[in-house]
Amino acid sequence: MSASSVHADAPPEVVRDPEGLEYETGPQLGKGGFAICHRAKLLGHESLGNTTVALKIVKSKMEPPKLAQKFVTELQIHSKLSHPNIVEFYRAFSFSPSTYVVLELCENGSLADAIKKRKYFTMPEIRRFMIQTCGAIKYLHQRNIVHRDLKTGNLFLDRDMNVKVGDFGLAALLVNQSDWGAIRRTTLCGTPNYLAPEVLEKTGKGHDEKVDLWAIGIMMYTLAVGRAPFHAAKREDIYRKLKAREYSWPDIAKCGNEITDDLRDIVSLLLVHEDDRPTPDQIVAHPFFKLGYIPLTLDSGCTSRIPKWSKIRPPTPAMIKRGYTDEWWTLCKASAVGEYEPGKSFGAYGSRRNKTVARDCQKEIESGKQPNIPFAKDVVYLPFPARVQWPFQGASGLSDITEEKESSSEGTALVETTGNDRVKGRLPRTTRREEPMPTLKENNEPLPEVVASRRVVDKQPARIRSVRKISNPGRVTAATAPLAVPLRVPKDTRSIQRAKSTKESSKQKQPEQAEQEIPQARLAKSTSRTSQKSNVPAPKPAAQQSTTARGAPLLRTVGPEIPASDPVSTLAQLETFRNNLQRALERRPSHSRREKPPQLPFVAKWVDYSRKYGVGYVLDDGSVGCMTTATESFPVTIAFVTNGVHHLKEMSKNAEYLKDIPIQLYAAPKKNKGMTGVEITDQRRQDDIRWNWQKFAKYMCMQLGEEDMRMRDIERPNFVKFYQRLGNLGIWGFDDGSFQFNFPDHTKLVLSSDAGYGKFVCMPVKATKILRETGDVPWHYVRGRETLYGSLQQLMYGSVGKEDTYKELTEGNGLRSKIEFIHSFFSEWIDGGGLGCLADIKSWKWQGPQLNCDPKRLDWSSVGRYGGDVF
Repeated sequence: MSASSVHADAPPEVVRDPEGLEYETGPQLGKGGFAICHRAKLLGHESLGNTTVALKIVKSKMEPPKLAQKFVTELQIHSKLSHPNIVEFYRAFSFSPSTYVVLELCENGSLADAIKKRKYFTMPEIRRFMIQTCGAIKYLHQRNIVHRDLKTGNLFLDRDMNVKVGDFGLAALLVNQSDWGAIRRTTLCGTPNYLAPEVLEKTGKGHDEKVDLWAIGIMMYTLAVGRAPFHAAKREDIYRKLKAREYSWPDIAKCGNEITDDLRDIVSLLLVHEDDRPTPDQIVAHPFFKLGYIPLTLDSGCTSRIPKWSKIRPPTPAMIKRGYTDEWWTLCKASAVGEYEPGKSFGAYGSRRNKTVARDCQKEIESGKQPNIPFAKDVVYLPFPARVQWPFQGASGLSDITEEKESSSEGTALVETTGNDRVKGRLPRTTRREEPMPTLKENNEPLPEVVASRRVVDKQPARIRSVRKISNPGRVTAATAPLAVPLRVPKDTRSIQRAKSTKESSKQKQPEQAEQEIPQARLAKSTSRTSQKSNVPAPKPAAQQSTTARGAPLLRTVGPEIPASDPVSTLAQLETFRNNLQRALERRPSHSRREKPPQLPFVAKWVDYSRKYGVGYVLDDGSVGCMTTATESFPVTIAFVTNGVHHLKEMSKNAEYLKDIPIQLYAAPKKNKGMTGVEITDQRRQDDIRWNWQKFAKYMCMQLGEEDMRMRDIERPNFVKFYQRLGNLGIWGFDDGSFQFNFPDHTKLVLSSDAGYGKFVCMPVKATKILRETGDVPWHYVRGRETLYGSLQQLMYGSVGKEDTYKELTEGNGLRSKIEFIHSFFSEWIDGGGLGCLADIKSWKWQGPQLNCDPKRLDWSSVGRYGGDVF
């Protein structure tokens, strides 16, 4: 068979998958043993930003049959992996005579490509690349996978110069499917320069995951020197050298790179007998990594030119005593690898970190969703268990396939295939029944409470508030006002204190028992306490309320007895809010007085699909909710679940659990003015709302990741009752009267119901200057945001008599201009007669500092607006 016949033909200009997604193909990126790789762009999803992917293409009819089995194994393994330093697998399908695998595209190529241009990498770069690589390898080994082809050609660099391990064509499981017992592999495979000695042994003993550790040592040498340690012209000479471990370092006088002694030491600790090699945690705990300089960001230009480092200062005595630098801690934590103290290491990554891939593969086979080559025409093979509903997440991905791979035909599949035909039985049920949501917009930023440094006024207390009365299920009796709550004017606070985010987030984190508390019980306890204070009867927990025949609670509706739910009260609240904004702008003291600051809500994650389904959101207390867009038949409806993340986990175990989730349902008044109410007892409507909540919740929480969820015990849940988008500015109105404003420069402002107290998530001053000059800002500045708490006057002008007045910080982030903009559209809301009422919504756009944005991504919409939704 000629080499040319092994590879698939070049793809057509447009490739279409069975779900209707179209890919405009671009130039070839590389060619491997039996696959070619092309750049491609997902069409029709420009609003998602970067939708460029890599298409790995193979022949649908693969010969010999063992090659098909090998490809099946690769798909099964790669589709089960999810780590920040592993190339993301999106889907696979057949089109015409070829099979396409859609992968993350890494814009900056492979390390092998870069070495050809650079000749070598500096010590700081090697530290960064190898920490991220070790994080990925630790994750693979914990899931009982050995990569077996680790080399610089399979380490790809994304647009932010982060390492992504790719190409799992030779990856194998190290457990037996029948009894889950550990096994060793015996096939000779891999790339000669990177092979471990035990792979070449003819004793039949075999090899395991430790071959990857040997490869890490080879790569560290290669990155520093520019060639492999056992380099030779003939393969036999390479094998002889590596068996004898014959290698040497170049003469310092003749080498352009400054290779340190501790790099030589860690390489020598890896190129040893397999029993003596350190684990990934131990590798990055070596002094080479822990006390050396590590750049947290790298420019893409580093792929072709040697960076000029500013004067690198030696570690301080405090760092030496602690044992590591701040950069080491940050990078290791992100990749979940490394020992920071003897016997203490960063926990493994992800919710499935300690679950063997073999078990997931077995469940996939049992459910009939395993890949079979060739794919049926109507089948899309997706990750299992489901992780990311791509293309709702922007892609970034696999890069060039540049090094020719020395491989065998090994590829023992996890499910037997009969050559190139599908096995008998159930076809893979991989096409989704529900309609895709291609223009979902989401906040990919980390929670500022978790990652940002903070300047805090005081510990925020739990919210104390009266309990609303709920009218008879099934009927809305309010006239024309949106959902609203009483105006609250808590007393002011006096001073601003500083605290680090890590300390603050640890204080907020509740014990495991508290996190798993059933929301109904929590609500019952909180409402009982609150009703004693307010003399208002507490409502029954959701589980005790009237339900349908299927067990789902009826829509609970809001009646006119709720304070401030009428237009007059709502307008009065908006006027108070606006007037306090005006007082702050005029530098007059606020009328607000409070004994302690209010607990402000915060939307940590959201999805905007308001033109069709509605808006979903996750609050920083773990609550999950959505607002469905109004129709001619039904008004805006709110579905809200306290501790929603816990319920999503339960639902992942049992799909039927959805009907038992205690979803609190609120119906806003009908948009037609003059109506006194509307009956909402239609079962299909209730099912639709639950289905929308589930779609929004699963997507947001999968994207956010459970490690970022910070459930907090709250006395009274808070939910979003209003959402407005003005171009690229997001406005969230909460049922306690507070508002959150998300500006397009990575800053966020949350103001209490009277605008007397606020929270400002802002960028470092240096980042604001970079943004104004370039229209963009490096991501590490976003992660380094500060969170300021205080009265609005304190946020704008600082505390009287305090040296730290935040003037430079708030001025750099344009806080005053943002307050002025908020004041202007609040005034028009009031003139228009209610919440969200703007005469010409599309005339409103934030003109201040903002990221470069495609005009097609701008949108104007309102959900929960007084008088009806607007698009």
